[in-house]
Amino acid sequence: MKKDEAFERRMRELVEDLEQTKGDLARAYNRFDYTVEPELVEACVYEISAIQSRYSYLMRKIKEHHAAAAAMQSAKGEKKWV
Repeated sequence: MKKDEAFERRMRELVEDLEQTKGDLARAYNRFDYTVEPELVEACVYEISAIQSRYSYLMRKIKEHHAAAAAMQSAKGEKKWV
C-alpha cells in the first residue's frame, strides 16, 4: 500500500471515529438532561468529560495528520492545497 493510500485510510478512520464520538457526546448530553438521581448525574458528568477528551484528541490527530499530508505534498513539489 502506498503512503498516500495509507494516509487517506487513516484520515477516514479518524473522521469516522470523530463522527462516532459526536454521536456519543449527543447521547451522553441527552442522558444528562433526563437524569434526576444525584449519583447518575455525576456519572453523566464524568462520561461527558471523558467523551470531550476523546473528541479533543481526535481533533488534534486530524489536524496533525492534515499537516503531515501537506508537508508530504510540499516535499513532492506538488502545489495542491490539502
